[in-house]
Amino acid sequence: MHPYDEIKEYSKTVCDQIRWKKAHKIIAEEIENHICDQRDAYIHQGDDEETATHKAVLQMGDAVSLGTELDKIHRPKPQWAMIALTFMLMTIGMLSNYFIGSSGQSGSGFGFTSYIIALTVFFACYFIDFSVLGKSAKFIYPVILIISVFQMVTGITINGKIYFSAGRFTVSLSLLSLIFPLAYSLLIYALRHNGYTGIALCGIGYIPFAVILLLVPSFSGFVLFSVSALLNLYIAVAKGWFGNDKKNGLLLMLIPLCGAVAAALIYFVENPYSLDRIRLAINPYTEKDGIGYLRCLVRDLLVNSKFAGMGTVPAGYGNDIPELPLAHTDYILTIITYKYGWVAFIGIIAVIAVFSVLGIRYVLRQKSVLGTLVSLSVMLTIVLQIVFYVVNNLGFGIISQLSLPLISYGNTALIINSALIGFMLSVFRTGDIIKDSKIMSPQKFNSKISYNNGELTINIKSR
Repeated sequence: MHPYDEIKEYSKTVCDQIRWKKAHKIIAEEIENHICDQRDAYIHQGDDEETATHKAVLQMGDAVSLGTELDKIHRPKPQWAMIALTFMLMTIGMLSNYFIGSSGQSGSGFGFTSYIIALTVFFACYFIDFSVLGKSAKFIYPVILIISVFQMVTGITINGKIYFSAGRFTVSLSLLSLIFPLAYSLLIYALRHNGYTGIALCGIGYIPFAVILLLVPSFSGFVLFSVSALLNLYIAVAKGWFGNDKKNGLLLMLIPLCGAVAAALIYFVENPYSLDRIRLAINPYTEKDGIGYLRCLVRDLLVNSKFAGMGTVPAGYGNDIPELPLAHTDYILTIITYKYGWVAFIGIIAVIAVFSVLGIRYVLRQKSVLGTLVSLSVMLTIVLQIVFYVVNNLGFGIISQLSLPLISYGNTALIINSALIGFMLSVFRTGDIIKDSKIMSPQKFNSKISYNNGELTINIKSR
C-alpha cells in the first residue's frame, strides 16, 4: 500500500464511525494533516517514508475507537431552547392578534395562514446548510440591491412613503431594512481577504442601502441598518479578518461611520417632524389635541392599566374606552397591557429578553467568520426592532417602530423575521464545523489528536 493511501484509509475508517456526514471533511483533513506532520518528524529522525507513515498512523491509536469518540463530539446542536422560544413568540403573536381582532380593536385582519407560512419558512431556513450563504456571498449583495432599486422605481408613494405594490400585495419598503444587514454582512465576508481595499469597498457598499432607506423614507430602517452594518464591519476589522493592520483599518472605517452620522443629522434638519418627535417624546401633552394625541393616548392607557385585568377609562375620554389606532401593528404591547394588565406585558418582555440573551450568547460563541457575521447581523436586526418597538409602546419613542418580531401584525415582517431567525438558528446548529479559508501568514500551527486508554486528546500549538 502506498504510504498516502494508508493515511487516507485511516481517516476514512475514523469518519465511517461519525454519523454527521457534514463533519467528515474537516475531521479527515485534521487527522491527515496531523499524521503527515508526525510522519515528517519521523522522516527527519531518519526513517523512510513508508516506515514513518506506519509509525505515525499507529501513534494515532485505533481508528474505530477514535471515530467513536469523535462521533460523541461532532453532532448538530438543535438549540431546542431557542426553537421553543421562537414558537412561544409566534404563539403570543397569534393569540394577541386573535383577541385584538375578535374585540374589534383596529380590525387586526388575523389569520392562521400567515403563521403556517412563517413556520414553513422558518424550518426551511433552519435546516438549510447556511454555508450556502458564504458560497453565494459575492452575488447576494448585488441581487438584493438590484431588487431594491427596482422596487424603489416601480413603487407607489402613499403619505410620503414608498410602497411596493403587486396586485393586491402592498408592502412598505421600510421593511427592506430587515434584509439589508444580512446582505451587507455577506459583502463583508466576500471582501474579507482584500485588506484596505476590502474595507474601502465595504464602506462604499454601505452607501446604496443607506440612501435607499433615507429615500423611502425610513429613518428607523436607516438606523437599524447602519448600526448592524457598521458594527459588523468594526468587528471584522478589529479581529483582523481583512488581513491588514487593525489600527489603520479602524481609522479607515471612520469614513462610513462619519458619513452615517452626517446623513442622520442632515435628515433631522431637513425633516421638521423628526425634531417634533424628540420634543413630543419629552412632553407630548403640549400637543395633546394635535400631533401629540397618539403619544398622549398611549401614556394615558398605560397609566390607567392594572397589574392584572382590564384597565380603567382614562380621564378626559368620556365613558367609553378610547380606540388606539394601529393597535395590532404598532401598539400591540400597549393594548395588551391595557386589556390584560402589566402582568401580560412583563410576561411577553420576559420571553423576548430570554430569547435575546440566549441569542447573543450563542453569537459570541461562534468560531467561524461566516457564522459570526450572519448570526450577529440577524441578532442585531431582531434586537433593534424590539428596542424601537418597546420604547414606542411606552410612549417615549423618538425612532418609529418597524415591528415586534413574530408578535405584531404584518405578514411581510413576520415571514422575513421567521426566515432570519431560521438562518441564525441554522448557524447555531451546525456552525461549529464550518471552516473558513484563512489568509496565509508566516505562523504555522501543529495539531495533535490522540486516543489512548479510552481518552481522546486534541491539542493545537503554534510553532
